Amino acid sequence: MQPHHTPTHLDSPRQRSRNCRSEWQIQSRMVVQRHFDRVLRHGWVARLIDSLLGRSSALLCLADIQAPPPPDAEEILGLQTVPLAQICGSEGRVHDFDRRFAPLHEHIRERWVTLAAMRNEGHPLTPVELVQVGDSYYILDGHHRISVARAFNDDTIESYVTRWPAAVQIPDSQIPRL
Repeated sequence: MQPHHTPTHLDSPRQRSRNCRSEWQIQSRMVVQRHFDRVLRHGWVARLIDSLLGRSSALLCLADIQAPPPPDAEEILGLQTVPLAQICGSEGRVHDFDRRFAPLHEHIRERWVTLAAMRNEGHPLTPVELVQVGDSYYILDGHHRISVARAFNDDTIESYVTRWPAAVQIPDSQIPRL
């Protein structure tokens, strides 16, 4: 960490403002680094408990549920507010996050921390992209944003939603409940 910059009479108001903002951003980043460490640790413990209880902690894979429908069978619902509890799977990142959207690997840290710092600083994150099948949602794009939203105890997330006709109804026992 860089030493604290003490303003001098030579610093312009603009430079003092930049220095203050930079120090605040560094502190914000340090806070979310610790938050990531907690999420990673809690995810590890939760997965251990799941294993001991014989429960799966895996994120559901959309391809395992059903194949993509023909384009004319998709329904574009547009921007929606989606409950995070209904997001249960992914199109292709099932090995990076668990069913609670806790990161599974250290390589996720940088992107996760960057997004969490932005959110912590009050910047809105872009909506995620989801596919709705029945009452469940699967992530096409936005895994890190959903993980951050869950870590900050959000209930919902802004999402661009495409609805697929449900070819196969997913048994309730396969949908992870938190």
